[in-house]
Amino acid sequence: MNFEKINGENNTVTFRIGDEIIIDCLIAADEKLTELLNRSNIIVIGNNNRISLSFKKEEDIEPLLLNKGFNLLIVGDNNILEIGTLNVGYMPDWNMRGLHLKIGGFADNWTEPGINRTANNCHVRTGNNVMICGAIIYLQDDNSELIIGDDCMISWGVDIWCTDVHTIMDEDGNPKNFGRYIELGKHVWIGKDSKIGKNVRIADNCIIGWGSIVTKGTEETNVILAGNPAKIIKRNIDWNSRCINRYVAYMGSK
Repeated sequence: MNFEKINGENNTVTFRIGDEIIIDCLIAADEKLTELLNRSNIIVIGNNNRISLSFKKEEDIEPLLLNKGFNLLIVGDNNILEIGTLNVGYMPDWNMRGLHLKIGGFADNWTEPGINRTANNCHVRTGNNVMICGAIIYLQDDNSELIIGDDCMISWGVDIWCTDVHTIMDEDGNPKNFGRYIELGKHVWIGKDSKIGKNVRIADNCIIGWGSIVTKGTEETNVILAGNPAKIIKRNIDWNSRCINRYVAYMGSK
């Protein structure tokens, strides 16, 4: 059975259950997983790319691969994509459209018709127990890295772009705006309609307020950043994914 959406040489898809690798080969030869990959929204164009997907149990594989909100695109060579256990929210009526993760992209017929936007040697790693309701995550610059820690929660209308896409130069033509990294620590909550720009780190246990534009991160944990540009507006906070009523009931039962 052929792979319809994975094109190139030495591309690898790995499925993990906990620490156990259940499929690890040059594009899984398993007939069922091959069919699921062909039906999924995972597209690879290039060589020597590695995708690793982790699950709590084997029964979780099909629901994620066939989730309309789970979209992965790699256009380029030698990229590594490591996805921990993930919950993808897809509710179009609420404009929750899941995860659209892109390394490189298709041709831009405005600037260079017919030439794909390749990105090479990039690395994306997400931790476990990550919730994404509606985010576009984009890497375009070679050798860039994006890390999302365990237990993060990302709302919808969110852009996390480790690139400006277009080039800013000095007067001598030297590029000045390379995207190198974005790092979200553990247990970070990104509020609705927020935007995270290139070369930003956000420490553990932080909150990014609704509609914020983050161009400079923080090494300080347990803070709320909000505004445009985002800045620290509150310290010594923590958060829980339960609504307040359920959280109060939960705490009362302890």
